[in-house]
Amino acid sequence: MRTIFKIARFELSTLFYSPVAWLVLMIFPIQAGLDITKFIQMIGRASRMGQEFTEITDKIFGGNYGFFAGVKNTLYLYIPLLTMGLISRETHSGSIKLLLSSPVKVRDIVLGKYLAMMAYGLILIFIVVLFGVAGGLSIKNMDYGQVFAGTFGLYLLICAYAAIGLFMSSLTSYQVVAAISTLGILGVLNFIGSLLQGVDLIRHVTYFLSISGRTEQAISGLISTEDVAYFLIVIFFFLMLTGIKLQAGREAKPLRVKLLRYMALIFVCFVAGYISSRPSLTAYLDLTAVKTRTLNASSVALIKTMDKPLRVTTYVNILDENYYMAKPEVKSADEKTLMQYRRFMPDLKMDYVYYYDVSKNANLYKSHPGMDEKALAKSVADVYGLNFESVLTPAQIRKIVNLSGEENRVVRQLSYGDQKTFLRYFNDMMMYASEQEITAAIKRIVMPSKIPVVIFLTGHDERSTYKTGDKEYRVATTELTFRYALINQGFDVDTVSLQTRDIPAKTSVLVIADPGLSFSASDLDKIKRYIDRGGNLLITTEPGRQTVLSPLLAHLGIGTNKESVIEKSRDFAPDFILAKFSEQAGPYFKKYNSAWQAEGVVAMPGAVSLNAISASAFNITPILTDQQKHPLVLALTRRIADKEQRIMIAGDADFMSSVEIARGRPVTRNFDLITETFRWFTGGEFPVNTYRPKSQDVISSDDNGVLAIRIFFFGILPFSLLITATLLLIYRKRR
Repeated sequence: MRTIFKIARFELSTLFYSPVAWLVLMIFPIQAGLDITKFIQMIGRASRMGQEFTEITDKIFGGNYGFFAGVKNTLYLYIPLLTMGLISRETHSGSIKLLLSSPVKVRDIVLGKYLAMMAYGLILIFIVVLFGVAGGLSIKNMDYGQVFAGTFGLYLLICAYAAIGLFMSSLTSYQVVAAISTLGILGVLNFIGSLLQGVDLIRHVTYFLSISGRTEQAISGLISTEDVAYFLIVIFFFLMLTGIKLQAGREAKPLRVKLLRYMALIFVCFVAGYISSRPSLTAYLDLTAVKTRTLNASSVALIKTMDKPLRVTTYVNILDENYYMAKPEVKSADEKTLMQYRRFMPDLKMDYVYYYDVSKNANLYKSHPGMDEKALAKSVADVYGLNFESVLTPAQIRKIVNLSGEENRVVRQLSYGDQKTFLRYFNDMMMYASEQEITAAIKRIVMPSKIPVVIFLTGHDERSTYKTGDKEYRVATTELTFRYALINQGFDVDTVSLQTRDIPAKTSVLVIADPGLSFSASDLDKIKRYIDRGGNLLITTEPGRQTVLSPLLAHLGIGTNKESVIEKSRDFAPDFILAKFSEQAGPYFKKYNSAWQAEGVVAMPGAVSLNAISASAFNITPILTDQQKHPLVLALTRRIADKEQRIMIAGDADFMSSVEIARGRPVTRNFDLITETFRWFTGGEFPVNTYRPKSQDVISSDDNGVLAIRIFFFGILPFSLLITATLLLIYRKRR
């Protein structure tokens, strides 16, 4: 051990007697500081202008464009410059022969030189820590756990790069060649993960070998044993290669023996890599302040109730416009989208089935006029290099699963025992399902008895859940590509015509959406019996159509005004109402309370106010009011047996329409009203609650603070290093 430290001390002194090590230390804080000061200044100015931000630490330090990502990209260039002369310098001067002929063990030589690079890496990490300190002075309540995790990940990356550089330095006597070769190996390790991803037998191997993305989890605040083991294996592998290479210069062994050594090393590393990558053997440590890299407690509790493995099958229509999301080359990346769930379900299975069938990919059909689906599928397979023989035909896929209801889109099917449900991709920026949608889908198949069934009445000119018109309810209820539609949040949505059948007994919520035709006595009797049994109910109406509901509302003790609500507005029509949340709604709905405190509004293009017309058995709470405090939405509750009956009545039906959900101006809370209303109806079961406490980190620095950071990292630190380097080199020259 003493020999190792002596060699390490000598290598460090040699390293710092060259200008390269000092130049790296001077340039590194300048290059790294450009990003962090820019982010702190940009977010700080926006915050002082009133813009709200959450997870400030992650925005500045984490992510794909934060401080840690920038440092990671610069290390790729710096480390080869530092390692290129570790052994090649001695090979070029001939001193390596003296070293190998000495009684010093090859192990000590390799570990001593590598220890010197680890020490230099600690100096770089110390500079990173100084940036963390600067961040702590600029960010109040900074997430120090995430900063520590990111710093730890960067140090592992430095150590891995150093081991690779040390080996490449042992292969040549030319330092420049060693540096370029190190860059080449790093490039291979970064891009090997994209090779042969379409071949199932190989893709897992190449994806595991890739060093690209290995620090992303640590940068985001999550440390996993798989990533740590990967870096340790890489370090061990290249240090052993270096040792074998140097040992070959000390002793003469047959080629067979040398090959056996290399094969044994590769075998040991592959076995270690395989074991460390097993989900059941992988441990995680979430260091973020509010555990943003871990599933919500309710999701974890649901998973713990599962006694069978979950299987996820992705059905991929190669004619669908989203085919690229799950094409063979991106399977490994696609599987990572469920990594948080695999952490708690190590036996999670994922399959991919490729087929072709009719799709809504208008551009594909337009660019290939006259071609049928089979010809189109062959053309797509040729473009993507896909084996067409492995693609199922429409007849073959229909024997396995009926995807017509999914419009033959790319979709996942979750299977748990004999229970199945779909998990969709969405037409938004994120596209993949979030924890809320995934947990809702799992809950449907683990607890099928809790699936809420929302029944919409039909036959009286009500709003439709299937039509695409502006005033219809399709987006909010059954739109496959809208992540917040009820069907994507765990609900079953169906319709019933009272002329042909009764209200189903399994109904969780009955929706009467702005009927335009009067109810028959039989229909009205069925609805009243449903209410008297304690059924939950949502009623929406519009000015000019409210009389249709008068007999039903009278049964509840509620009446409507005849005239539309009118409000003066500079920007909108008088009947375009921006309803406000009432203070009384807070105890019922947490989001309503926050919306009330933030003075949030709900857009109601035409509304009538509501009022109690007689003594009622219900507790009546106003949810939304106009400027005059007249109620526009009422919540009615009462106890029937051991259950609380919940009814909501809205004097406007457009708040839930497709056009209002998509409204950009003014900023409204229509979506919150819809989501929280159905969560209230289901007692908080659906949509599932994946809420996490809001992070408390905020920017506390102004431009003067940013200037101080720049002065230190762009001036004081590099200049101090320059003075130190100059004095040291002058001292050495005089000696």
